[in-house]
Amino acid sequence: MSDLRYWIISVPAKSGNKEAVFSRIQRCSAEFIENGTASRFLVPGGLRVGTLDSLMSMSDELVKIDHMVEHTARKIGQQIYSLKDKKPESGSIFLTINGTTLPDYIKQFQWNPAKFSLRLSVQELTNRFQEQVSGIEEEYRQKMMDYSNIAHAVTQYERSLKANLTVRDLTDIVDVDDIIESEFLTTLFVVCNKQQEKDWEAVYESFSTDPERSASESQGGRPSVIEYVVPGSLKRVSEEGDQCLLCVTLLKSFKELFKQEASKHHVTVREVKIDKENYKSGNEKYQEMKKEMKEKQSKLFQWCQANFTEVFVAWTHLKCLRVHVESILRFGLPPEFVAAVLKPVKISQEKKLREALEINFEEHGSVHMQDMQEDVPGFASTEKFYPYVFLEMDLNYCKD
Repeated sequence: MSDLRYWIISVPAKSGNKEAVFSRIQRCSAEFIENGTASRFLVPGGLRVGTLDSLMSMSDELVKIDHMVEHTARKIGQQIYSLKDKKPESGSIFLTINGTTLPDYIKQFQWNPAKFSLRLSVQELTNRFQEQVSGIEEEYRQKMMDYSNIAHAVTQYERSLKANLTVRDLTDIVDVDDIIESEFLTTLFVVCNKQQEKDWEAVYESFSTDPERSASESQGGRPSVIEYVVPGSLKRVSEEGDQCLLCVTLLKSFKELFKQEASKHHVTVREVKIDKENYKSGNEKYQEMKKEMKEKQSKLFQWCQANFTEVFVAWTHLKCLRVHVESILRFGLPPEFVAAVLKPVKISQEKKLREALEINFEEHGSVHMQDMQEDVPGFASTEKFYPYVFLEMDLNYCKD
């Protein structure tokens, strides 16, 4: 469980004295919260209310969109962590919003009416959050796919260098001049154990279209059996450990038949396709792929930083809208309530903080309501009921 979870709570202020209510929150929680200080979470009074029915219908929808936006923020935030050369300390807050730390952004939050107009209804604002973040999510998926493809290619090449001759890239091992590729002829490479080399040398030339019959037998003056391997074409190319790499030249149309016969002798046939006019060694292609990967990584990092800000800002505004909606559903109209940001000192203090808040605000709820099976307006049916509106923001983006 993350130790970087920030609480946003809301309690009614029917007396109209919001400062007195906030002081009450501050006094009862001071012993159990970071620096002993709570912060006001400012919910603009200009947010539209609509009807209670419309707010009730939006409550569950807001929870779903909240989870979706949080999930996108987490993916992008953790990707920034993964792309950093020097990894931040585990459990630290390393991301910022326009130079402001995430906790300070939440504590100093102010609604941005230029970005999210207060003239919009709750439904319209929710749709805007969803559309904005869904667009970023889709763009993120495409950029990650693009980056992952080149990163996978680089990783595969690096792994192949540590692999044996049966699977590794051979373009840096073979000599281009050893490869014959014409209309009728082709060159294949064979990997075998060193102990097999002499046995292979003794049999490869005899491969034919019918191993049971002699090539000298003929019908109508034409051979009925064709030996398709060029005699004397066998050449040792390289050796590594207990394996050696050989090449042979054969008639191209019998390539698949050669592979079948070779498998009976327990050797591995490899094909190496090289464009001699535009030849690049495996290492040259590897260096190009690494350069491309670095460029894509840098662009992805910059994109993630810019769009994490967009998503986190949208998420915080969405939390603010949820506080507005759920406070009205819980405490009624007119919307007179006080919202605050609290950070438990540590996870072990959460229970004590809960108890302190419940004791001080028990008049706004009943312990019996925790066991109610029916939906209670203002919070999802799967969430525990408290005598205050409770939302949470986990700011831990260090990838485990």
